[in-house]
Amino acid sequence: MAKIAKKLTDTEIKSTKPADKEINLFDGDGLILRIAPLAKGGKKNWYFRYAVPVTKKRTKVSLGTYPHLTLAKARALRDEYLSLLANGIDPLVHNTQKANALKDATEHTFQAVAKKWLDEKVKTSGISRDHANDIWRSLERNIFPGLGNVPINEIRPKL
Repeated sequence: MAKIAKKLTDTEIKSTKPADKEINLFDGDGLILRIAPLAKGGKKNWYFRYAVPVTKKRTKVSLGTYPHLTLAKARALRDEYLSLLANGIDPLVHNTQKANALKDATEHTFQAVAKKWLDEKVKTSGISRDHANDIWRSLERNIFPGLGNVPINEIRPKL
């Protein structure tokens, strides 16, 4: 039978100092605060340990460092991951997909595509750098405030 961990307190975390070997403080439901040995700087890192839904292999994901990620925020993140796991979603895969979607959204904005287009235009058509700078300033002044951060695939002509 699994041992039920006593909930951590902020005071307990602050009072636990790094030692000669690694210290693990368990909060329950897979949340762990790992305190590195003094020789490695004594850093306090949050981890969430879980079983991958498909393979059932145990794995862990780093959540952040204490005190940047507080106990309350670490618990909230753990609860979010537990709800993902309850729906059969691997939190690590979910985070990777979110990061890729964010990257795609920022890489394919109108402003990013315009920058690539202008750089290519300077290389291939022989326009001067001064003329390219004039075009860029015009875009910054007139177009980018409204359309700069819009993903390129969402821009449609008015009908």
